[in-house]
Amino acid sequence: MHNEQADRTVRLPLRSEMTPRLLTAASFVREGAVVADVGTDHAYLPIYLVSAGTAIRAVASDINEGPLSRAEANVRRFGLSDRIALRLTSGLAGIEAFTPTDVLICGMGGELIASILEAAPFVRDPAIRLILQPMTSARELRLWLAANGFAVTEERFAAEKEKLYVVLCASFCGKPYEPTDADSYAGCGHDQPLYGEWLRRQIASLQKQVNGLAKAGREDLRLNALVDELQERLDAHERNQS
Repeated sequence: MHNEQADRTVRLPLRSEMTPRLLTAASFVREGAVVADVGTDHAYLPIYLVSAGTAIRAVASDINEGPLSRAEANVRRFGLSDRIALRLTSGLAGIEAFTPTDVLICGMGGELIASILEAAPFVRDPAIRLILQPMTSARELRLWLAANGFAVTEERFAAEKEKLYVVLCASFCGKPYEPTDADSYAGCGHDQPLYGEWLRRQIASLQKQVNGLAKAGREDLRLNALVDELQERLDAHERNQS
């Protein structure tokens, strides 16, 4: 059951730390989850989730001692040492022992996230939910997930100042697939309010490549077609929003 008292006493001190990006990642965690937070830094996510009653327990890991020491201090400050374990480890190494149901990997490049998942065979379990927030290379992460049999079931976006982040929710389906070029850039957040802005940014980035080639007297028909398809998706999204 949702712990409203925990919300009142613990969420308030974490309000400034729980950015839109972290809150969006937290919104994917299932009720009663056992959470693994990889690269936890200050352990804000597991503290928030356990205190709110969403997660019953958590393990927070980091590869560096400094961040893990900060995480440990915060866990002690909120009286959660009995429910949040801390581990100094690389990626998901050794985390399988905690039998996590929901795995959070946030604030890293998409290719690094993929390498962490590659090194952790236990996540190839349909019952485990992956909640992934790449700072860069979202397309490369989508392609890796598809090639390795992970279905991306939902994507949500978070805006912070001038930046726009995407959070992917995925689980193992065991059937590799190959997204189209447009799908690998656009993702599957069609029903999200910020999806149009996401598409605009993808189009702008690709258009820079098109313009650069044009200045050099070259043309890439595949790239031109990709920009056109993403623009069509943006137009359709905006029509649906009106």
